[in-house]
Amino acid sequence: MFKKISIIAMTLSLCLFGCSKEPGKEYPSQYPDSPSYQIDDILYPENPGTHVLKSQVANVDYSHTDLGYVMAYLNQKSDVKIKIKISKGEQKYFYDLTSQQPIAFPLQMGNGDYLISVLKQYQGNDYYVEKTQKIQVELQNELTPYLYPNQLVDYQKGDIITTKSMEVVKDDTNDLQRIKDIYNYVVDYLSYDDNKAVEATKKYIIPNLQELFVEKKGICFDYASMMTAMLRIQHIPARLICGNTDIEYHAWVEVYLEGQGWVNPDIFVDEKTWTRMDPTFASSKFDYNGQYEAVYYY
Repeated sequence: MFKKISIIAMTLSLCLFGCSKEPGKEYPSQYPDSPSYQIDDILYPENPGTHVLKSQVANVDYSHTDLGYVMAYLNQKSDVKIKIKISKGEQKYFYDLTSQQPIAFPLQMGNGDYLISVLKQYQGNDYYVEKTQKIQVELQNELTPYLYPNQLVDYQKGDIITTKSMEVVKDDTNDLQRIKDIYNYVVDYLSYDDNKAVEATKKYIIPNLQELFVEKKGICFDYASMMTAMLRIQHIPARLICGNTDIEYHAWVEVYLEGQGWVNPDIFVDEKTWTRMDPTFASSKFDYNGQYEAVYYY
């Protein structure tokens, strides 16, 4: 899982980033200007306690389902694994709960009836249901789950990634420029971590954005998380996707642009030559032209 050949494919349409050799033509393609945001404008999840699923091992605050998330946390340290399951129909997402501090988990499966379950480890991979709660989700907007931090795209007030995101786009006047500059920043800042790639084949490693800024290296999951976070900080809807390629399981990013929707699967950003926009492979100079199959959205 997430070996050296793993990729993160940042996906947009050719019509947006078409390279042109016409003299005087601006690059990237023109796109409507939009206001920039400041540190105080960043969206963060809240844990007000208005509606809470309480169990002996963990609590789940579902007060802000309209904003596309629930907050979950352990009641106390546990010697066994505790998970939260979020399901809607046949779709299921499982997450490990490891902290007594509230953390957000997305409600990214659209409007409708969800089932929230707290699971406690029985032995090995066997779990039993500690508590469940059925909730009705009516999102303010289908994009809201992709505008807030969550367990896999985790940033908080005062984190370095918030100030860095602001610095990277400070001279930009539209979201297309911001996307391009954030992409280039992630490509240039991170190097691929071969040792972590080997470790990731043995256990599930959640991206830690604070550590990434110190270590300056990671695997495709880290590239995807960092880029998604920096985009969401700018109020640009972005989703981290885990899925399959012709090679193996990996992670990548999709971005929502006003007037275009979720744009994919390729983007070409070099001003003089066509090159696939792929932060991980851009760092390692590895080219991939195969298929992408999305499995999970975060």
